[in-house]
Amino acid sequence: MAAQQMEKGTFPPLFDVGSVWRTLWQRRLAVLASVGVAVLLAALYLAVTKPTYTATASILIDPRDARSTRFESVLPGIGPDSAAVASQVFVIESRDLLMAVFESEGLAGDPEFADGGLLSFFGSGGTGKDAAFKRFEKRISVERAGLTYVIEVSVKSEAADKAARIANAIVDYYKAGLAGDRESANSDVSALLADRVGTLQRNVAEAERTAGDFKVRHGLLDPAAGGTLQSQIDQLTVQVIAARAGADQAKDKYDQAAAAGASPAGLARLSQIVSSDAIDTLRTDYNQRAAALASAETVYQSRHPTIRRLRSELEKTAGLMAAEAGRIQQELNAKHDLSKQTVAALEAKLETLREKSRAADAARVELRRLEATAQAARTVLDDVLKRAEETSQMRGLQFSEAKVIGFAAPPVQPTWPTPLLLLPVSAALGLLVGCGIAILRGPVERAERNPGPEPDEAVVTPRRLVPRSDAVPISLGRYELPGLASAGAASRIRAMRRRFLQRGGEAFSQETLKLVRRILALLTEHAPPYVLLVSPLRNGPDAKLAGAMIGIGLQQAGQNVLVIELSDTAPELGAGVFINGASGLPTLVRAFGGEKGRRTPFALGAGLADTGDYDFVLLLGPPLSDADWDAALFSDVECMLFVLDAADDAAEANGLLRQRLGNEGTARRATLVLAPERAAGAANDTIVRWRGSMR
Repeated sequence: MAAQQMEKGTFPPLFDVGSVWRTLWQRRLAVLASVGVAVLLAALYLAVTKPTYTATASILIDPRDARSTRFESVLPGIGPDSAAVASQVFVIESRDLLMAVFESEGLAGDPEFADGGLLSFFGSGGTGKDAAFKRFEKRISVERAGLTYVIEVSVKSEAADKAARIANAIVDYYKAGLAGDRESANSDVSALLADRVGTLQRNVAEAERTAGDFKVRHGLLDPAAGGTLQSQIDQLTVQVIAARAGADQAKDKYDQAAAAGASPAGLARLSQIVSSDAIDTLRTDYNQRAAALASAETVYQSRHPTIRRLRSELEKTAGLMAAEAGRIQQELNAKHDLSKQTVAALEAKLETLREKSRAADAARVELRRLEATAQAARTVLDDVLKRAEETSQMRGLQFSEAKVIGFAAPPVQPTWPTPLLLLPVSAALGLLVGCGIAILRGPVERAERNPGPEPDEAVVTPRRLVPRSDAVPISLGRYELPGLASAGAASRIRAMRRRFLQRGGEAFSQETLKLVRRILALLTEHAPPYVLLVSPLRNGPDAKLAGAMIGIGLQQAGQNVLVIELSDTAPELGAGVFINGASGLPTLVRAFGGEKGRRTPFALGAGLADTGDYDFVLLLGPPLSDADWDAALFSDVECMLFVLDAADDAAEANGLLRQRLGNEGTARRATLVLAPERAAGAANDTIVRWRGSMR
């Protein structure tokens, strides 16, 4: 790892304000000269530069369209959207509009625009009308005022009245252009509609004639005139129904007559079906003769002539009855056949009418299409005629949506150059340039200084002049640890570890990682492990707390850390490496070799074969106030960290360190102060505060 270059344990300032101020004070004459030159140049510029006046005219683009009639405009207004209003800025800046103003005002021969100045002298400014127009165009500025409907037209000129005249001319041309566009649009549309009217009228006449011819050709009558196919179909349908009912009735009578037969009893049933005077007469005659025969049989024998006569008459009457029954059956059969023929004829006629109706329906569909075409042509013709009349009446009735809300007036004061702006700005720029030059040249060497010491020189003593006997260890600052001061070391270490892992402890973690980086800067890069000694100033838990904080910080940085606690009471080699329940770090407890006063120097490899598995070894040594404490016992240690309590006096601690260690190797010694947390539970949760007490 690269060791950070540090001087007596302090970080060099990013920006030394005192050194910069001394340099500027030493070079003050050069700075003042730079300011004077800048102001002089600004004054010369003011003296030779012609004043420029700016005149501004304001236009309101009013999206509301004043309607004098209910007619719709051919060319509507610009519209209320932001893009439409912003587009008018480019319309005003267009070459055609500005060229019209340029020519109408006769600016091609104006010396202000025709003369290119120094540029024309060198041949790069250009001459002629195009060059003059380009210079004129650069003097025009058109801007929209924020997100409003107001457009400001500004013109710069050497003459105040000329600037106002040109600005008003641009506005007038713009308004005239809008009105001309509307009138031109009305004229064009009117001419186009007039050309289309004749064609549309011919189309309407042709469509109506086609529909009429089709109606006559297919015999499609008007429903209001009567005699339509549908009415004929309805009438014939009624007749068919009646004929079918008559045929069914005739068939029923014939079937009943056939079932009755020609016997006297059947003739009686037949008389119930069909009314006939002949049947009634024959039945009466038959009944009288039967009664006479029955009466004669009671008087005479069967061979009596009277009986024979009566029987012969009775048989003759029965024959007549049978003949009448047959005649009636034939009559009923004939009526049935006639009814069937009538039904068939009516049904055939009905089917013929239906075929005609279907053909007429198809013709009506085509007729409706032709009539719709004619109606559409009439509608278009009506719309065109109406629109043509409206357009012809709209001439001269449309108002421009551009309103001048502020005419350009000749300005009283020039807009450029302004002495009140140029002189302060030039002085400020000269000051900045002079300061930059002074800082680049650096401080004045002693040979260049004026006689006599600088004001700050008597009180400033460079650190490199500190006597060697006054060398003190590097101070790593003050750190406040979470947990109660009255609690044990294990409890405070657990609180510290929780602060590392829980949300809201980012400040404590960052400050601890900063401490780790400062410690790494004291080490010389080589193969791991790196051995660090952590010793308290006096007896107490400070070494364990500091070792746990540094070890957890190294572990959070991705390093493998081993903590070795040196103890007089622990057995030789302890019980092996174990995970400390409070800090979560691999820990080993080792005993000092030898008796007090004759201790064996600490050796990392003694009794520990796997030290190569660790990146850092934190050695928790005895307190510095111990009479047997000797730096020679820790020859393998690369950096010694001494932990002070908040109540310890720094001067006393430094004196004790010089007494124990001397002045050699101060770059590998550092002190840090541990204090209990004073703002536990505060809202900002700033636990560790680096006091910046680096010396």
